[in-house]
Amino acid sequence: MLPALALAACLLGACSSSVDDITAAITASPSSAPPGSTSTAPATAPSITIETPLASGEVSSPVSVTGTADVEGDQVTVRVLDGAGAELAAIQVDVDCTHRCPGTFATELSFFVEHREPGSIQVSGDTPDGPAASTVPVVLFPV
Repeated sequence: MLPALALAACLLGACSSSVDDITAAITASPSSAPPGSTSTAPATAPSITIETPLASGEVSSPVSVTGTADVEGDQVTVRVLDGAGAELAAIQVDVDCTHRCPGTFATELSFFVEHREPGSIQVSGDTPDGPAASTVPVVLFPV
């Protein structure tokens, strides 16, 4: 959002940089991944890692969600979201931080979908630096 504001300010003449310089700085660089490939690495915020399910994996109800988190209050919220971001299920889960943090979490969530559709698993929590969340895209399918 800040690069867009900087570009808008420059367009209005409020900066010394050229529009081309600003545009070049915010243009995305091409990915080094081959076209059509998908990553199976966990999605992470610096303090939350989702280990299962894997990115782009197919999940049915109940879905098992595991990972690690370094959060305040030793709890995370695990959500199943549909493709539009609507919440299908949510649960508060304790993070096992008895030995040291980051700790582990594991839960199962039941959800309902009528047909196969894109969705995501999101894990969020509060950290000393503010709210954090990690999301893994999945394919939801009915039981």
